[in-house]
Amino acid sequence: MSDVKYGQIRGGHNGFALHMGASETFYSKSGRLVVNDASGRGELADQDDTTIQGFVREGSPANGAGGGGLDTSATEGADVFWCINDLTAVFRLPLAYDADTYDRNYSYALDGESCDIVVISEVQYVNVSASSKDVVRIVGGKASTVAGGVSFAAGMTADVNGVCLGDGYVDVTFIEGKMYAGSVE
Repeated sequence: MSDVKYGQIRGGHNGFALHMGASETFYSKSGRLVVNDASGRGELADQDDTTIQGFVREGSPANGAGGGGLDTSATEGADVFWCINDLTAVFRLPLAYDADTYDRNYSYALDGESCDIVVISEVQYVNVSASSKDVVRIVGGKASTVAGGVSFAAGMTADVNGVCLGDGYVDVTFIEGKMYAGSVE
């Protein structure tokens, strides 16, 4: 069985150079949807965010975090990543599914629906069990054959950070009305 490729799987690459916040961790087996922090720099989006800035391309791993991921510099704005905000882009993210808290598995019946994201142990997942923020649209995926992995990792020590549990994934696109809409004043 080959490893699942997470990240952009098809579509356009239009975007912009985004200065990143300090000490942000991006794991290879995780989503990389980002928002602006209070200083206007990129940080990993989580379940509390209502808009998305884009999806950052992973840079060259400096420290190998998460089996090929990376940590940004400890200096605010020192690292600059390409942030894709192309509405034709499709991204593959892990599926949050454990038959308990995240009790809805992927099925093709979800295609076209919108849903939330969630960050557990520093890994960004698509949460098809929640639809309060609706920041991404589902366009495909694979049902998880293993339940229990996500809740097992939640709340554990830092030793599990970056460990993507389960084998399900969800392919998503941006929702135009949920894209970050900042303005220059």
